[in-house]
Parts: sequence; structure tokens; C-alpha cells
Amino acid sequence: MARFIHKYTAGQGVRNARGFTLVEILIVVVILGILAAVVVPQFANASSSAQTSSMKGSLQVIRSQIELYHAQHDSTYPSLVQLGAAWNVLLSRTDSAGNVGIIDGVHVHGPYIKKMPINPFENSQTVAAAAAPGVGWVYDQATGRVYGVMDTAKANELGVDQVNTVRPY
Repeated sequence: MARFIHKYTAGQGVRNARGFTLVEILIVVVILGILAAVVVPQFANASSSAQTSSMKGSLQVIRSQIELYHAQHDSTYPSLVQLGAAWNVLLSRTDSAGNVGIIDGVHVHGPYIKKMPINPFENSQTVAAAAAPGVGWVYDQATGRVYGVMDTAKANELGVDQVNTVRPY
């Protein structure tokens, strides 16, 4: 076991091992504060960037499956009524007219998607003809295009393409 030998000097008493001074501790705290101020906003932007990437990936999947539906159903896109609020026609088997049914000799197409993706900005998987709060996706029946839904201020903040990617409200 190691022993510490303390020197006695006149007027000082026992001198202990030296620690950090208050000034040294304050300097370290200030440096850590500056680093935190620089790094924390980057993590906040990373979250929004990840949500944007997730939405774009989901759009790509949905659009490709709608194009497959279009090819298998005599160049006809599903109607908004067929999709319903829960994307029914893409989650089920269909016949050549787009009627939902069971596995038999008639309902040979689909399902196109196992589970509809959730729009991370609206936390919704519903589909509608127009953007609104709580709607996840907007569907244009004439073109078969699907768009994500996002608040206008958020879309502007993130610089998301408001022509090809999102429909703001």
C-alpha cells in the first residue's frame, strides 16, 4: 500500500495533492458548452432529413406498385374509391377490372404492398384527393401519382420539392 508523505512547512500546515482550480473547471465547461451548441442543431437536422428520406423512399415504392397495377389492369389507374382511406386495392388480390377478392382463378393480381407506409410528418397512412392535416398521402387518379403531405412551413424549412414530392397544406 502506498503512503503519502506530507511535508510540514512553516505556516502552511499539511499540503494535500493538488486538484483542479475553479478557473480550469470553468474553462472546460465553457468549451463543452460551445461544442454542444455546434453539434446539437446538426442532430436536430438529421432527424428531419431522415424523415424526408423515409417519405421519399415510401413514395418510390407506392408509385412503382401503382404503375404495376396500371400495367396489369388494362392501363387503368386505381380510383380513389378503390384505394379507400386504407389503400384497399393495393393490399388485396384483384381481378382484371380491379375488383377485390380472394385467391381463385379470377383474382390473380396483387397484393401489391403488404402494409402501407406511414408518412412520418403526418404520422398517417391515409390517402385522399387533397392535402389536409392528418392525411398521409395525396393521390392524383388521372396520373396515378402519389405525393406526401406536409405542413407548408415545414416543407419550406426542409426545402422539399413541392412539385414532385409533397403537397403542403
